Amino acid sequence: KFFFFFHGKKAIRRLSELQWAYIIETAEMMAKENPAIHERTLFIMNALFAMYLRISELAASTRWIPQMGHFYQDIDGNWWFKTVGKGNKERDISVSDAMLMSLKRYRHSLGLTSLPSPGETTALVQKTLGKGPIKGTRHIRKIVQDCFDKAIERVKTDGFTEDAEMIMAATVHWLRHTGISEDVKTRPREHVRDDAGHSSSAITDRYIDIELRARHASAKKKLIKI
Repeated sequence: KFFFFFHGKKAIRRLSELQWAYIIETAEMMAKENPAIHERTLFIMNALFAMYLRISELAASTRWIPQMGHFYQDIDGNWWFKTVGKGNKERDISVSDAMLMSLKRYRHSLGLTSLPSPGETTALVQKTLGKGPIKGTRHIRKIVQDCFDKAIERVKTDGFTEDAEMIMAATVHWLRHTGISEDVKTRPREHVRDDAGHSSSAITDRYIDIELRARHASAKKKLIKI
């Protein structure tokens, strides 16, 4: 159940489907119990997974302040999210219907309209107190870790000890890896590459065929002597 996949010298660390299911369900439970605080938590978890965001792409900095207006609609009615990633490279990420629903839910919790207007400058991830953006990555990292910690307790209670240990070892960046790893199963790698902001398809290729549990299970009972 430990998902460390090595391609050359680089390891891809991701969560299993079970581990991610517990984490996102935990975020949903937290949002239900305390929407004033944890609707933000749920949105952050969804954005990191569904749009493969790096934590630095959610936090305000001197180079980029994420705003609601960075979600925008093109002439075909499709939604995109504009961000600035590694090397100050700007990219546009395709927004799925599920992510759009997450955005609507989050905005509703903030008392905003369902979808942002063009050029809307409202901070994407707001401080707990006030309307300014969260600056730096430490606060967002803590929000994600709090969700991880609560998920770990639920996983332990349900008897999945190894899975709990795996989540204990996880970092925020694993959510990006997990989202990419899931999507390369069904989406063209070039589409995933561009949404993830990979500099080449070779990087995206590291995520292909890494669901080894099912692959190993299908081989487990192969016979040598027939």
